[in-house]
Amino acid sequence: MNSSNAITRIRRLLLGKKVGTFLICLGIASLLWVVHALNRNYTYTLKVPVKFLNLPSNKLIVGELPEKLDVEIKTSGLKLLFISLKKNYNEVIVDFNLMKNNAKSQAYSINNVYFNLKNSINFDVELIKIRPDTLFFSINKSNSKLLPVKANLKVNCLPGYSIISKPTITPAYVTVSGDSISLQKMDTVYTYFLNLKDVHQNFTSPVQLKKPYTSINYNVKDVQLSFNVDKLIESTIKIPVQIMNNTGNETIKLLPNFITIKYLVAMKDYENINENSFKAVVNFEHIKEKQKNLQVEIIRTPSEVKIIKTTPSTISYLIYK
Repeated sequence: MNSSNAITRIRRLLLGKKVGTFLICLGIASLLWVVHALNRNYTYTLKVPVKFLNLPSNKLIVGELPEKLDVEIKTSGLKLLFISLKKNYNEVIVDFNLMKNNAKSQAYSINNVYFNLKNSINFDVELIKIRPDTLFFSINKSNSKLLPVKANLKVNCLPGYSIISKPTITPAYVTVSGDSISLQKMDTVYTYFLNLKDVHQNFTSPVQLKKPYTSINYNVKDVQLSFNVDKLIESTIKIPVQIMNNTGNETIKLLPNFITIKYLVAMKDYENINENSFKAVVNFEHIKEKQKNLQVEIIRTPSEVKIIKTTPSTISYLIYK
């Protein structure tokens, strides 16, 4: 029995040593494979954002300027690993003043320009191909005009919050260039529709401009849209009711002569609201017409305030002669 247990222990020990040796060899082999793979060269296509400068002012581009270029590169696996981990690449600047063009075909070749890809991806790599590599222009002269930008926007705030400032767009005007027929139809440039939900804080974001015609271009790709949001406070205030257009000699007593206004106001404007911020009136003409109840009108309200309820909304009166 003792001899059998000893043999079993020896077998387990030998088996454990074999497994450990195998795992060590496997780890070394995997490491060597990774080192070999990272040292090999690979081809890879990047989508790199591009900005064009000094576009020909006397020519009209055929189609649209691309916002990104497909750039095929060749580099080591190690560099490619770091490049692929980079989420956002910097813009590559393409200057038309540096580009060679074929005057006969009105074509500009991007491949012939000094294309500084290193500033975008932060690595030296071999540049194989750029797509598109050529931009085409027509000989027709491009027209341009300055147009205002308007946001196509829908905002739903969280309960208790509200927009407290008018949405602003920067720049407020953009230069639109293209054929004269398309330009004549345009008087405003609109952004793409933006539907915001559960908003509870100030908003600032770039928004792309919508092109109604493929034959036009803008001097900017997008505009900055921003507005302020604040938490709302519910409050009440008691104000007197005045008689408007009172041309009679009678003494009129309003019953009651005060109303209570319930309203919402942004937290930052709460301290600025007082009795003089509102004005409530009834019309003397309705008294002359012997109406029993007079409708109370609020003719002065701060722009920062949203009225929820007015109590009472109608009042009665007594005339003393």
